[in-house]
Amino acid sequence: MTKLLILSDSHNSTGAVERILHAESDATAVIFLGDGLRDLEEALTLYPKMKVYAVAGNCDFGALEPLDGLAAFDQVVVFYTHGHMYGVKYDLDTLTDAAAARGAEVALFGHTHIPVAEQRGKVFLFNPGSCGRCYTGPNTYGVLTLDQGKIISHEHKEVPHL
Repeated sequence: MTKLLILSDSHNSTGAVERILHAESDATAVIFLGDGLRDLEEALTLYPKMKVYAVAGNCDFGALEPLDGLAAFDQVVVFYTHGHMYGVKYDLDTLTDAAAARGAEVALFGHTHIPVAEQRGKVFLFNPGSCGRCYTGPNTYGVLTLDQGKIISHEHKEVPHL
């Protein structure tokens, strides 16, 4: 069983990232989808053994991280990106096609600040929402649980308060 902690769009909210990492410290891996890489780096000083996958977002100026990534967890291929390069604020077709072309069964994205969990053809689309300074609703993050090549559960959670 694999527990993926999905974070995006922390927007200078290091404390929010720290509280999430503390609450979900049993996660197999963290996937950070951009717009707050410095927050992630600072929070990880408290959790140096966490396995982390990260991409740069449109507000991560000067970042060396790539714009998207591909990884396999528990026999599930996951494509992850911030989303701005795939026009996710307009539609999810380009993102779905990009994930499918890479053989991914899951596409993780941020940028819109709106939580999404939607199956499109063979690709499951998941946006955790914004974990810091969200202007569209509460600050949220996501958890995906995988087992033997399948998504067992997915959920959006509100960022814990102090």
